[in-house]
Amino acid sequence: MRKLSFLLFIIVLFTTSLNQLNAQCTGGRYYNPIFGTVNTSTVIYGNAVLYNGVDTNLRVDIYQPAGDTLAARPLLVFAFGGSFVSGLRESPDLVILCNYFASRGYVCASIDYRLGYYGSGTDTNLFAAMLRGIQDMKGAVRFFYKDAYTANNYRIDTSQIFIGGVSAGAFIALNYAYWNFLNYSKPPPGFVIPILDSVGGIDGNSGNPGYSQKVKGVIDLCGGIADTIWITPEAPLLVGMHGTADNTVACSYDSAYAITNTKSMLFGGCDIKNRISHIVSQDTFYLWQGADHCPFIIPYPPTYLQMTAYMDTTEWFVRDFLVKHITCPPFPLGINTPENKVSLSIFPNPSEDVISVNSQYGKDLSVSVLTTEGKIVQQHILPANSTLTLRKENLSAGVYLLQFSEKDSNQTLRTDKIIFY
Repeated sequence: MRKLSFLLFIIVLFTTSLNQLNAQCTGGRYYNPIFGTVNTSTVIYGNAVLYNGVDTNLRVDIYQPAGDTLAARPLLVFAFGGSFVSGLRESPDLVILCNYFASRGYVCASIDYRLGYYGSGTDTNLFAAMLRGIQDMKGAVRFFYKDAYTANNYRIDTSQIFIGGVSAGAFIALNYAYWNFLNYSKPPPGFVIPILDSVGGIDGNSGNPGYSQKVKGVIDLCGGIADTIWITPEAPLLVGMHGTADNTVACSYDSAYAITNTKSMLFGGCDIKNRISHIVSQDTFYLWQGADHCPFIIPYPPTYLQMTAYMDTTEWFVRDFLVKHITCPPFPLGINTPENKVSLSIFPNPSEDVISVNSQYGKDLSVSVLTTEGKIVQQHILPANSTLTLRKENLSAGVYLLQFSEKDSNQTLRTDKIIFY
């Protein structure tokens, strides 16, 4: 019996280790700190009007792994906490998180969003402030889509954009990703539609109009959502953390208190975790038992060792979630894609329908369409100086590689990645 138990233990241990390896990309990218230096820059991503009518520029701090040559990297967009009246994009907790993930191969962005409201923190004022934050975060996401389609300074894989934040920043990200005007589990307060109209709608005009604002997932650190019914299997992915003794953003909806205090008509992490448990097979939400609001924030009343422990847990839990859902680079680290010896354009990319490949090359090309695992799913001939049309309906949604070679030649001249949503 002991031998059988030991054998079962070894099998479980081996299987667990294998699963962990399978969840990681070659070279430990996205899991290990493979980049020793992170470069930071600050740019203006948009412009919008404050609650008092003052026009203001919106900035973002962008963290990139130094020396990274990968053509397309996942993006994490974070918003700071501060009850919509205070806070900075340079908040220490976000600086720590952005450096942590950038050293693992992500591009990270810590954004400005508009703060403040007239008078006291009433339901309507706070709701309007959150909406302005959602508008600004959407403007930031559109900024990175625009860059990917134009200058491509940041080399973002737009199929792998995650938004998130701390406290108020998490409110912004959650309600950005899941808001559904047509579906409520309980009637919304009467002020919702008038305030929504007064601020210019859920998308707003914080910059970069006409570009996508679609995201792959959300990182919720101690936030709340107006209705958990919005979280569905088809919705963006969700990972989050919340303290069960949070006295600022309640972990669970308190129906009795909400009768007199509408601000409590929001669902916190305990409710979100319960919702997730009913719609996905994996537990993607972590509860700090007995912890108050955002225990990982520095400075904070607990001792430094306690804060470090909370931040470590935050980093590890989010990291482990992301590596399971990030598409690995199609080529192992240290192996470069073939030199681009063929002049052509691929647009739009990513696309929800059709991608056109326009060749400016003087010879006929063989075009192979491969999965990221290297399986050929289509082959085409692209005549000299002509256009090839690829359709999602013939491939399905996903990430693919295009390999180009001269007709009747086995030498690959160029490789590109395309994405169908």
